[in-house]
Amino acid sequence: MKKIYLLFLLFLSATVSAQNEKLSSASEFIDRSSFIQINLDENESAVFKSGWNETVQFYPAEIIDLKQNTKMYGLNVTAEYLVTQQNADNFRVKEDAWIGMEEIGDMVVWLEEYVIPNLNNTTGKKKAVKYIFNSNELTLKFEIYDNKQVFSVQLNNSMFPDKYFWTEARVKEIPKVLETLRYLLTKA
Repeated sequence: MKKIYLLFLLFLSATVSAQNEKLSSASEFIDRSSFIQINLDENESAVFKSGWNETVQFYPAEIIDLKQNTKMYGLNVTAEYLVTQQNADNFRVKEDAWIGMEEIGDMVVWLEEYVIPNLNNTTGKKKAVKYIFNSNELTLKFEIYDNKQVFSVQLNNSMFPDKYFWTEARVKEIPKVLETLRYLLTKA
């Protein structure tokens, strides 16, 4: 009975969150198309892993509508994490978000002007600085607390809104995301 109740709550949560979703142009393109091919370039991706074996991956993607013979580019962000539900077994979740090309330029500016120049900075005792990038489907945060730095990725349309990816150990790898975005800009 508990499993049926849990499944009902998941369905209800998905239905409510679907009504409030903001979609990127890439997601809208995918939703409008009946036959899709998505080419992800793993050679140009940026991958982050946490200490709990959770991951977030940034893939440049070519999205092709096979029926209309049209294509576009976007950034696919795939997050995989462990979800713990009260009175239920833990399970792994894999979810995707998309960044449309119209949002890529702002993401590049955020990384180049605010995040990367501050990768070696500290704030001092009992001080914090947060840099936040909001897109339709994704929120990125780079936070500096005293001598610690945290990079987090939250999928805005997630079925598990309280679950997100974060890392302290891989913060220095943030420039790889910028490389992925620059590669994507050369394709569009």
